[in-house]
Amino acid sequence: MSRPLVIAHRGASGERPENTLPAFERAIEQSADMIETDLHLSRDGVVVIHHDAALDRLGAIGEIRDRTAAELSMLDAAPGAGTAERMPTLLDLLDRFGSRMEFNLELKVGVAAPYEGLEGIVVEELEARGLLSRMLLSCFDDAVLGRLRARSPNARLAVLVSPRDPASILERAKRVGAESINPHCFLVDAELVRTAHRAGIAVYPYTANESPEMERLLDCGVDGVITNYPKRLRELVDARENA
Repeated sequence: MSRPLVIAHRGASGERPENTLPAFERAIEQSADMIETDLHLSRDGVVVIHHDAALDRLGAIGEIRDRTAAELSMLDAAPGAGTAERMPTLLDLLDRFGSRMEFNLELKVGVAAPYEGLEGIVVEELEARGLLSRMLLSCFDDAVLGRLRARSPNARLAVLVSPRDPASILERAKRVGAESINPHCFLVDAELVRTAHRAGIAVYPYTANESPEMERLLDCGVDGVITNYPKRLRELVDARENA
């Protein structure tokens, strides 16, 4: 088995404002192997990075899909952090980090419905920069994953699995040709990992932040762990490798 991946959840979000360029930079400094982040679509068709579809956590009304990219850029994407941060776009991420780091790009859906055309825009931008093979594209919505697969037979897909809907994990992955499942860490045990591996599917659970849970998942044989604290996980992975 290869060394488990350290996957920084929304960047090094335990130390920097989540889904911001400083959080991504910090994750790279802490030797993360991959960074997970979240994609939405603005009213004028720009792919932007934020976790929630709604804007209430940023002190605004409505959804991301209601605003243009220019309007979104005027919001503080790091409220309470002491230093204002602009909401990044996918192009910001690719231009600054695309050649330096692999990403798990989660395609989000709006409050009421998926974003029309998001899948095609994301794949087109990755293909234009020769970065499709470096990006893992994930979603909770299998219809979105199906559209990604229809758009690109070469896209790397991951099925996100919520504890609210834990059924048929591997069947879902096989239907869309996913290379991995990304289940909530509470759903992961050694049997799930063994079954996934027999099917040729990797397991990247989210979101483990405390060392005992990280250790448990590593003992189960997972292929990587998604965490807000990549430094903490890196130290555990390295210590096991050196033991």
